[in-house]
Amino acid sequence: MSKLIVIYALLAILFSALFAGTIAPADAQTTNIKFKGQSADASWYYEQDGVSTSVFVFSTDSVSRQGSTSLTDSAAYVGIYKYKLGDEVCSEYDGQKYCWNQYIPLEEFFGYSTINPTSFLTQGRLDGASLDSNLTGYDYLSNSTKTVKVHINWKGYGDYSSGKNTYNYKSSSYVYKGNYLAIYRQANATGSVSGDIVLNLDTSSGLLFSAKSGSVIVSHH
Repeated sequence: MSKLIVIYALLAILFSALFAGTIAPADAQTTNIKFKGQSADASWYYEQDGVSTSVFVFSTDSVSRQGSTSLTDSAAYVGIYKYKLGDEVCSEYDGQKYCWNQYIPLEEFFGYSTINPTSFLTQGRLDGASLDSNLTGYDYLSNSTKTVKVHINWKGYGDYSSGKNTYNYKSSSYVYKGNYLAIYRQANATGSVSGDIVLNLDTSSGLLFSAKSGSVIVSHH
């Protein structure tokens, strides 16, 4: 599995854990989530009219509810980040001048929900998958809830691989730990986002995988 796809898959899974049952992450100190079964993720990055957009999507057909060990629910997650570069700023350090453009965030949306099992469907042995579901989440820049309709199609290609992946990530506010054991396959993903946020998503990289087991722990501090 490519390093880039592993990172995208991890981000999707981690934030889905973070937003399980709440849209206010500061309310939760530690979140535990377990998942298995058929899953898919995809990511997009593009620039248009000076605005950069990153999109992450993850869905699975078997995830635990918060505080439960039962792996029965289908679930989906979407993360949408938009930003642009502002004016150039410079600073001098140890006799050297360093310049960069200011980073101006425009949108930071995270949405997660358990969904109807028919909203996420898989085909064959990692041959394809489709997600068609409404997700309500939170935009941290506008401090408002938003609802989007996510429609994504995956088509698998290439060889099958298997293995265990373990992750550890620490930011200024969160610590993430996760792992999964799975059979996986590369995929092409296309789709769209509509509702309070509108995006047309061209073909991009994705991953189809069948997880024998997986877990994530997210701690807020």
